[in-house]
Amino acid sequence: MPTPRLLPPQFFLPAWNVASLGPLRWLHGSGPRRANNAPKQVSGSQLSLFDELFPEEAVKGPKSEEATRHVPRLPLPDPEEVSSNSQSEGIPKGGTQWGDNARGLDAFRKEDVTILVLRRASKSLDEHDFRRMVPKGQHIEEWRGPGDFLKVIPGRDPHTLQPLEHYFLLFPNPANARAYQDHAGRTHRMARTHTPTSITSPLPPTPGMVISGEDVHALLQDYALCPPSQKLSLRTLVSPYSRSVQRLLDHGGYDAVVQPHDRTGKAVILWVEGYQPSTQALKDVIARDGSDRGMTWGVADGEDCIERIKIPVATVEAPEDSGSMSDLELRPRKQTRFSRWIITFGDEAEARRFARCWHRRPYPMPSERIVFGEPPPLVHTDFLW
Repeated sequence: MPTPRLLPPQFFLPAWNVASLGPLRWLHGSGPRRANNAPKQVSGSQLSLFDELFPEEAVKGPKSEEATRHVPRLPLPDPEEVSSNSQSEGIPKGGTQWGDNARGLDAFRKEDVTILVLRRASKSLDEHDFRRMVPKGQHIEEWRGPGDFLKVIPGRDPHTLQPLEHYFLLFPNPANARAYQDHAGRTHRMARTHTPTSITSPLPPTPGMVISGEDVHALLQDYALCPPSQKLSLRTLVSPYSRSVQRLLDHGGYDAVVQPHDRTGKAVILWVEGYQPSTQALKDVIARDGSDRGMTWGVADGEDCIERIKIPVATVEAPEDSGSMSDLELRPRKQTRFSRWIITFGDEAEARRFARCWHRRPYPMPSERIVFGEPPPLVHTDFLW
């Protein structure tokens, strides 16, 4: 009697059979194939959004090349012609802060501008001190709102270029000037209110304190136009302007700085108190100092890179009434006559570095000119911005 055949356990049986392999026969070429021109059956889940929204366009199929509209291409300009045109028009190759100010100045010379005059201010203010007082945008913090100015021209003696205590702020329209004036006045009043003057004064505002939508602590930290203990004098200069002010606007600065070429933002004025060196001696001293520090100063090329200012004899004294607006005639002041030089550098960073390094430095006197017991003469520098 034959031995009965035992069946394998249920979990050893395969999960497929011959019938389930029928749909896969087309992979080996044995099943029926779809014709090339037969429309493809696409399920609703595989349709694109365009096919679902515009089924009539999907039925039409792709457009032929003849049906597409031919758009001709414009020829590109010649690089040599572009460079020659830019040089002939006086457009600088690199965009800098001073180049943008010069182009803005050329734009408003032909139009009416509004001028604000800040008086009784410090002589050490910079353009960034005025730029921080421009009202901020309402929606984006880094954007400037209405009140932005075109340029700031510091008041100087027209002959010696000695800084004075007033500044000219040039605006493209009266609305910007009014917005800047209101914002500066409101900030000054806020500084007077929150600046402690005695032991009984309230505490200054803490970081993050917001009043009327503005951070009071950050606003007071940026304010430097006028001390809170003084009265802010920021007035509108009404036209017609005087001849000296009109000349200042037409040239975009003082004649000694902008002519024969504009040196604003990359020049330093230098004078020595108590000693009158020659121009060649000053050049040798600057070259020797660069050799001693291991890096020569980046003085611009040319014979006029270190130019002596021709100072005429001053015959007009300073007005006694410093509070009136009539003293903005830019008249020369009587003072001790020291020879002054304008030193032009290659860029703004080098000019600022030289002014910071040489200001109030003892001038290296020749050995035969040193007097025992006398203090050495001091060098004074001022960055021309």
